[in-house]
Amino acid sequence: MSNYFIQTYTWNPWQNLAAEKYLAGRIKEGDVMLYLWQNDHTVVIGRNQNAIRECRAQLLEEEGGFLARRTTGGGAVYHDLGNLCFTFLASPEEYNLEKQLQVIQHACRKFGVETHFSGRNDIITEDGYKFSGNAFSKNSKCQIQHGTLMVNVDVSQLGRYLTPSKDKMKAKGVKSVQSRVCNLQDLNPEVTTDAMRQALRESFEELYGAYEELEPAFLDNPEVKETYALYSSWEWKFGKSPECETSCSRRFDWGELEVYRKLNAMHISEIMVFSDMLDAELPGKIEELLLGKRYDMADVDLEQDFPDCSEEQKEKIREVVRWLAGLRE
Repeated sequence: MSNYFIQTYTWNPWQNLAAEKYLAGRIKEGDVMLYLWQNDHTVVIGRNQNAIRECRAQLLEEEGGFLARRTTGGGAVYHDLGNLCFTFLASPEEYNLEKQLQVIQHACRKFGVETHFSGRNDIITEDGYKFSGNAFSKNSKCQIQHGTLMVNVDVSQLGRYLTPSKDKMKAKGVKSVQSRVCNLQDLNPEVTTDAMRQALRESFEELYGAYEELEPAFLDNPEVKETYALYSSWEWKFGKSPECETSCSRRFDWGELEVYRKLNAMHISEIMVFSDMLDAELPGKIEELLLGKRYDMADVDLEQDFPDCSEEQKEKIREVVRWLAGLRE
């Protein structure tokens, strides 16, 4: 059996998840690896989640944050530098969830924090507060358990970003489960992310024996860069969202408007516009313009896509598109 340890100090989630995928591809028979990493100002959603149902993605990105979609299941989580992520990568015959969890629990015990594993893939305190969520994936050569450790997360940001927009939505896909959460630092002020990194390293060696440490430069290669490009793309972050339906309404100076959209891969596959405005033609023109466009309106050309409209109609359409593009709570 070969044991490996690697940790990075890159705060970009697309880079860190791309590195995880690359590491998984290097696992051979008998291998076990512990990978430690951190993301800053990030919401990570599960493989089967709808991005716009789970978080205020537009607000997050406007404020310099990152939306990332992982390849494992589970719910949406918020990461900042008060959070430490861990990944266990192992060949199928060496994968041992109980032993891997013991690494986390032993590390917490070094700070006097007793824990246990809950049935929802969470690690919780004796009082029932969640500080770690886990998700899993596997193929014929590698099984993965990865999770989070809330050390000193700004919990005020959870409610700011982990809430969907005001759109009325009927969506397919997995919905996040809300839990009572706490920071490990609330239980022991001596817990920091650096201290927890060291505790996890020690616990890994105590339970698995000697290991080889890999340098982060190992991850600077074309394969990681190619995966990074995929994970940072709109098509991966949003386009992988399950089909959903949304409806929203607003009163403009010229009338009330209600817009129903059915989205497939975050593109508008069906749209209906209802209004009490005097211009009976305009709702149909809006429907024609927006059918097939992206949910965020980024591919709508307000100068070229509706040449047969009057100037007054064009200005109203611009108002509608700007409204739909900026929809968020």
